[in-house]
Parts: sequence; C-alpha cells; structure tokens
Amino acid sequence: MASLHVFLSRRPVARAAVCLAGVGLASPALAGLPCLNPAIVTPAQGSRESSTRPMIAWRAAAGVSSYRLQLVSREPEGRTLASIDSLVNDTRFLPPQALADGLARVSVRVTSLCPEGAPPAPSPAREHRFLIDARSACAVSGLTLDSLDAGEKRIRWAPTPAAGGYEIFSYEAIDGRLLFRLETSEPTVVTPAVIASPVLVAVRARCGEVFGQLGYLAY
Repeated sequence: MASLHVFLSRRPVARAAVCLAGVGLASPALAGLPCLNPAIVTPAQGSRESSTRPMIAWRAAAGVSSYRLQLVSREPEGRTLASIDSLVNDTRFLPPQALADGLARVSVRVTSLCPEGAPPAPSPAREHRFLIDARSACAVSGLTLDSLDAGEKRIRWAPTPAAGGYEIFSYEAIDGRLLFRLETSEPTVVTPAVIASPVLVAVRARCGEVFGQLGYLAY
C-alpha cells in the first residue's frame, strides 16, 4: 500500500510538468518568439473587386487574439472615400460602409496586438492594396440620337437595371467647356438647343451608392 501511495502522488506532478511545457511552446511570450503580423489573404493583393464592401480576411498569428485594422479608400484622383481604424477580435472584417461609389483604390494594414511580454514584430505590418470597380454593374449603353424641332435633340439609351436615376453632361468637344448638365429618372432626355459643334454627351447611371460606367455620344 505504501508503494501505491507514492505512485499516485507523483502522477499529478508529472502531468503538471507536461502541461507547463506545452504552454511554453504555444505562447510566443514564454517561448521568446516574436509576435508576427498576419498576412491578408482576401481580397488578393492587386485584385479588382466588384463589391463595395468586400470581406477582408487574414491568417491568424500565433498567440494573438486581437488585431488593429487600418484602411483607407481613395478615388484615383485622390479624394478620400473611407478611413477606418478598428480593433478586431477575429481574422476577418466586413466594412460597415461602402468603400467606393464606383472606382476606388484601397490600402489595408492589419497589425497584431501582441500579448504582454512578447517580443515585438521585427517589421511593421505590410500595406495590402486592391482595387474596387463597381461601375460595370451600373453601366449605360445603347445611346441613340433623334433630332427635334428648334435644334433640340432627344437622347435615348437602354435602361440600366437597378438605376435610380441618370446624369447627363454635355461638353464642347474642342475645348471641353461644359454646356449643360441634366438629371432624369427615365432612360431618355431632351437636350436644350446648343450652338457649339461638335458636342460630346456623357450619360451615367446611379445605382444606390454607385455611379456607373459612362456612356458617350457625339454629334
């Protein structure tokens, strides 16, 4: 009975030693490993996305449960459309707002929030870039021109699915001067008479928050 008593009292000690060793190997802070930043996997680097709110996902970093996500979305001309700085307790993030109203360049950084005592990452989080182009789903096509009395013109085009309205811009084709701008909810418009010639007309649809691809007509 005495030998049996000694055997049972030592088993918990052995199990505790194994358990502590496992914790030390799994935790970067205890193992002395650097706390690394994650790699973003979607959207792919340099990809072209059609959704204005794409899901952003990354691979989990060892020993890390929280991340800081920093995102900036800009028009190609430079205007900022969205700026997000958020703490995320997951490995994916769905933007709470549209990142584009047609075409935008998006840059994202995801930084690990390292456990206390863990060596910091050897380099800052890499910038991840992709493009959002939602214009093709809201394009204008099939523009035709009808001549009316008093120099007026009727412009018609194929209805754009999901379009809530259209904007029409007319320019003097030589110097680019804006001649007029109109709005309509129907896929047709009668333009005012203009003296300038030739004239370039651009029509675009608006589908929710997105401005679609322009359709062009010259006369």
